[in-house]
Amino acid sequence: MGRKLNTFVHVADEHGAMHVFGPDRDPEPWAEKAITNPDVWEGAEQASTPAEPVADPDGPPPKGGAGSGAPAWREYAARNNVEVASDASREDVVAALTEAGIPTE
Repeated sequence: MGRKLNTFVHVADEHGAMHVFGPDRDPEPWAEKAITNPDVWEGAEQASTPAEPVADPDGPPPKGGAGSGAPAWREYAARNNVEVASDASREDVVAALTEAGIPTE
């Protein structure tokens, strides 16, 4: 057939039915036309970027999502020798860190 894929792709046909093609299955001519991402074809250089940003283990915790709670911020304050109450809220810890000149971003 035509070009070879270097990864798996999902392609909807003219009826909306999904089909999967990959390195082990050459796409049919209609699917080859529908695949518009040039990075999925053999010979294309694949980007090596991580799916999610990697947090600096010595840096501040995130301000939202997993690991953003007050306990993580209190631990970060302790690592930076900033004293906060054991029940301090995240906002109180961030304020104390800012006042001490410790990065919070």
